[in-house]
Amino acid sequence: MLGQAADSGQTPWQELVTHDGLFVVDLRQRILYWSASAQHILGYRAEDVVGKPCYQVLGGRDVQDHRVCRRNCPVMANARRGRPAPDYDILCASATGSERWLNISVVIPKAGREPRHVLHLFRDVTNRRRTEEFARRASVAVRRLLSEGNSYLADGAEPRPTPLPKLSRREMEVLRLLAAGMSTRQIAETLAVRPVTARNHITRLLTKLGVENRLQAVLYASERHLI
Repeated sequence: MLGQAADSGQTPWQELVTHDGLFVVDLRQRILYWSASAQHILGYRAEDVVGKPCYQVLGGRDVQDHRVCRRNCPVMANARRGRPAPDYDILCASATGSERWLNISVVIPKAGREPRHVLHLFRDVTNRRRTEEFARRASVAVRRLLSEGNSYLADGAEPRPTPLPKLSRREMEVLRLLAAGMSTRQIAETLAVRPVTARNHITRLLTKLGVENRLQAVLYASERHLI
């Protein structure tokens, strides 16, 4: 049966109506509920995934191919403390073997309520991610062409390469989070700092890189293999 729960006596999630995929896990990360819309997006049937660890089913990775879905992931660490978690993008394999980018939002019940469950709402953002990647590659190609067009000086001498800026450990962390597409609020929550502090880190980073915005910062860093 689609949308079944591990415990037939506990099915409050079946009353939820959403176009997004929905799955629910307990604090041991076992899937308790898998909606029909979740099957439609990823192809996995409820009877095949309920009772299994969510990280084994999704196996999500980030843009740098690092494993995001794992035992005791940051989402579950936040859930055990009753803390909210920002939405995030992961690359997952569907039941057919094709890879899909998902954007996941997390709903954590208030602390002290039993039983403790964590709801995950997700939607397919593969087309958006492909468009962003195309734009990034196009920008890199244009920059390279412009650089090659100016590669020779009037006297025939080769131009000197611009020295790379020296970034602090925290600035490198912020740069990687920007490359992952995180907002200021998400960066603040990930680094456990106030949004104004995260905004200051980003401003200093852009100044050091000599760029005007976050997209330029990520393009600059990608071209120079900083990330």
